[in-house]
Amino acid sequence: MTDRRFSVLDLARRLLAPIAALLGLVAGLSVLILPSPAPTTADPTTFSAERAMASINRLADEPHSVLRREAHDRARDDVVGMFTDLGYTPTVHSDPLFDLSNPEDKETFEALPAELQTEVKDAPADTIVVDVPGKSERTMALMAHYDSSTVEADENGHQQITDGTSRGAADDGYGVATIVETLRALKAEGRQPENSLKIVITDGEEIGLVGAHNEMRHHRADYENVDLVLNLEARGMSGPALMFETSSNNSAVAGYFLSHVKQPVTGSLLPSLYARMPNTTDMAALIPEGFTVLNIAAIGEADHYHHATDAPRYVDHSTLQHYGDQVLDLARAWAFDGQAPTLTADGDLHFFQLWRGLTVRYPAAVGTGLGFLAVIAVLGAVAVRARSLRWKRVLGTVWGLTWRAAFASAVAGLAQFGAMVMKWAPESGLGPNPLLPWMFAGGTLIGAGLTARFVVRRWKEGLGQETLAAVLLLLAAACVPLMVLLPGAAYVLVLPTLALALTALAPRRVRPVVGALAAFIMVVIFAPTVLLIHELLSLSAVWVTVFFAIVPVAPLALVLLQAGSRRTQRTTARTSSRPDAALDGAAGPATATA
Repeated sequence: MTDRRFSVLDLARRLLAPIAALLGLVAGLSVLILPSPAPTTADPTTFSAERAMASINRLADEPHSVLRREAHDRARDDVVGMFTDLGYTPTVHSDPLFDLSNPEDKETFEALPAELQTEVKDAPADTIVVDVPGKSERTMALMAHYDSSTVEADENGHQQITDGTSRGAADDGYGVATIVETLRALKAEGRQPENSLKIVITDGEEIGLVGAHNEMRHHRADYENVDLVLNLEARGMSGPALMFETSSNNSAVAGYFLSHVKQPVTGSLLPSLYARMPNTTDMAALIPEGFTVLNIAAIGEADHYHHATDAPRYVDHSTLQHYGDQVLDLARAWAFDGQAPTLTADGDLHFFQLWRGLTVRYPAAVGTGLGFLAVIAVLGAVAVRARSLRWKRVLGTVWGLTWRAAFASAVAGLAQFGAMVMKWAPESGLGPNPLLPWMFAGGTLIGAGLTARFVVRRWKEGLGQETLAAVLLLLAAACVPLMVLLPGAAYVLVLPTLALALTALAPRRVRPVVGALAAFIMVVIFAPTVLLIHELLSLSAVWVTVFFAIVPVAPLALVLLQAGSRRTQRTTARTSSRPDAALDGAAGPATATA
């Protein structure tokens, strides 16, 4: 009876961490679950993707870049008509499309083919503005652009300026349709807003943010009372609508967003990473002017971006619903709250989703403290084992982990490069590429399999402490530059590093519980992040996303091994007869003693 009881307890102890990891996977991926699109018969005060589709079908019935003047003017009139149909009187700010006295405008103009220069030299950029007055002059601006793309890939995958074949159903039909449907839902409330709204649908975004720059050059006084700008963009057709950019010192505005949006998909990783990327939106014209901003975009199926397949037939209605739910939540909170807070601050916020609808957030100073704590915990966990560690084996483990991750990443990168050379995939990443998911999945599975096998083998050979020390030191070494260069993204490594170190430091009797918590934290953070990083970077750098996807494998394997083991690993003095064993990561014969 006693033996059976202990066997059940032992089984429960061994299963605790794997179950926690599975729960972490469910919780992490639940963040990416999209809402069902609401039908046209939904309550008038709610957002309906099916109603919003009418605006997309109207706007995106043909390519309408600024270089297709007749189609562009029809698109402008369509957008004006959408607001007129709601009972508003839009104002059209007609300013120069190209101010040739401005060096940037001149450079863009001169990059156009000669025949297009003649057509658009004196053409206007027509930005559409709708003011919705409230009892207070405090204003939230909702922004999107209505012109479709001019930069597209030719048959060789090279980007060039053309008159465009994209219909702009997502970029930026998602933004325009979301704003129109949001304004309709707010009007259905039947009450005057406490605070004001300003709708700004810019022109010429795709050819140099022309409309946004014109608003700042020629109409800056109209924005004096704007407290917050919410911009809507798209770099793909599907997936969640991510809040991916904020202005600096974002603790107030990010906190406001997270407090009022029921199901956000975001993390301070995204603004930190986006700030280092070359991409721009209309917010690049407003942030230098001191505006407080939030930026939202979908990035799934980015191979449709700036392509002829950016058309209504490929619209993801659940993605459109996710845009609308977030924008309506935020706009309603602002419009009908007479005590809306000031959205300026002197610090940043670190945040990430723990599961669907629940966000962890804390000040940047706390994030810095957690980073230092993680490094200290790593040093402590290594220090208590320092006397028994064989450092050649530690270095051998570092090398073994590194070359396996590098090998898998190189395989994926070479596969992508080869596909581009063979014309099986577009060189620029723009355009359909059905091979991309297989490249990412293949590289990730190869790297994860090699890494997990390596860690488990060394653990069984009695080299668990050397492997643990190697992984902890690698993670700590990666945390430090990340904390300096991308502090908002540091939680992705800092929290798993701290979790692994605390598991290693925990007394054996509580290690299953600590390990279960660590496994949950690792998986709940990494699961959605790996997929989002893949969507962000895989188009032209799949090797980067494969490498990142391999990073959590070794620490997670060690947490599971520590939490489920009844024995304490102890190295022995025996070494392999092979002189290169310490360097190639292969372990020599060793024993594990209780």
